[in-house]
Amino acid sequence: MGRSMPSAKTRTLFLMALLTSLNVAGQQITGSIRGTVLDPSGAIVPAATVTAKQTETGLTRAAATDRQGEYVLVELPIGHYQVEVHAQGFQKYLQQGISLDVNQTATISMHLKLGAETQQVEVSADAGLVQSTVSSLGETVMEHEILDLPLDGRNFSQLGLLQPGVVPLTPGLLAAGGPARQNQAYAVDGQRPESNNFMIDGADNVSSVDGGFVLKPPIDAIAEFKILSHNAEAEFGRNTGSTTNIVTRSGSNSFHGAAWEFLRNDAMDSSDYFTQSVQPLK
Repeated sequence: MGRSMPSAKTRTLFLMALLTSLNVAGQQITGSIRGTVLDPSGAIVPAATVTAKQTETGLTRAAATDRQGEYVLVELPIGHYQVEVHAQGFQKYLQQGISLDVNQTATISMHLKLGAETQQVEVSADAGLVQSTVSSLGETVMEHEILDLPLDGRNFSQLGLLQPGVVPLTPGLLAAGGPARQNQAYAVDGQRPESNNFMIDGADNVSSVDGGFVLKPPIDAIAEFKILSHNAEAEFGRNTGSTTNIVTRSGSNSFHGAAWEFLRNDAMDSSDYFTQSVQPLK
């Protein structure tokens, strides 16, 4: 007996699951390093081996330069890196102190020196601030800002207001929306707050009801987040407004932890203009 063909409903469900998996895979929470390897005269060096090693975990990525002397290392988790270059007839090149943020494309070009591979040229420098290979605009809120700056209610989204073009919701809009606008963090570049997109570690974190975020991770769990305010890449689809890309903290080779106590009361609060008294808060 011949096997029956799958129904149209089964094929449709399979196609939807495939497209969903591709969408999640394409939403980047990592960074990349690219550049050109040159000799002392400025000529390109093909077939050189470029290796990036993450300081926190020891994770390594390696690639060889092409005929134009260019290389690219993709899918690198955020953190600190050192880059080594090995090429026949040249001294080993080592650059340390490279910080890689979420969605960042760091451009690092290396100039090798003639000599034996047992010799080494060591450089301590970060990547350039200008990302010439991407057209999107956005700012990254770093971990030290999340932990050190005062926040009302430990809400990470308040730090987004430090970026240009990001404004809080007006009191009238909040009053009109009521609880439905509770998790609408801000409006960006004149767009409505419902147009924002929120992501955590590459997964959608957008409420289908009000367009705000669903999960509000504690600030101690966030490594950094970036607000892409304009012209985001195709991998960040869904909404027409900004994209807030949150990356949570991960482990490393060294033991670390945190202990804290959160206390908020009215001992240091000022009185209200209309009531002329301090409102109780515990």
